[in-house]
Amino acid sequence: MKRLAQVSVAAIGALVCVAAQAAGGALPFEVAGFGGWSTGGQFKLQGGGAIVNGEATSTGSRITLDDHSSFAVAADLRASDSTAYELFYSHEASQLSVIKGQDHTGVTVSYLHLGGTVFLDQSERALEPYAVGGLGITRLSPGEQGNTDTRFSASFGLGLRWAATQHLSLRLEGRGFVTLMNGNAVFCRSDETGLLCRVHGNGTTFIQGQFLAGAAFAF
Repeated sequence: MKRLAQVSVAAIGALVCVAAQAAGGALPFEVAGFGGWSTGGQFKLQGGGAIVNGEATSTGSRITLDDHSSFAVAADLRASDSTAYELFYSHEASQLSVIKGQDHTGVTVSYLHLGGTVFLDQSERALEPYAVGGLGITRLSPGEQGNTDTRFSASFGLGLRWAATQHLSLRLEGRGFVTLMNGNAVFCRSDETGLLCRVHGNGTTFIQGQFLAGAAFAF
């Protein structure tokens, strides 16, 4: 987590420097906080299955990540009237469940993405639709029961921004996240059930969606 915080600080510094060079350091800066809901995310068992609470699970059995609440923060620097640079971070604490679920393993999923925002309507209405996208990393951690994995990922989404005042805005967003897995083992450390080392990526990608609502302060 300390390394993730250091990466965040370095990315923010780089973002500020790029924006300052683009417009003489006079770009509006906006910080937003979100609460929301994360959905999706599936893995599969390989290597002969596992024994879960006395019951055998076969090779190829699907393990799903439970839908769960999440939070996110975003830092934006306006690059022009219609675009902005954005640093985005989100965090979800959920559980892996075997389908017909006999066992649960706590897992946290964090995203750190550097990207941008494009406003889709330049009519200066109070309600502004926009598109967001970014590239970065996904951090998958099963806590003390296995090893943390960090993978490359991308995101894309659509949102609505309503300017309540000059400084305060409300934002609604839907984002999709695609993490490259390559079918490899994810956590690769066995616990007493023998489950975690057999958890592999479901194909080549790990896909999630997030629905977020929050407030943004510009200065």
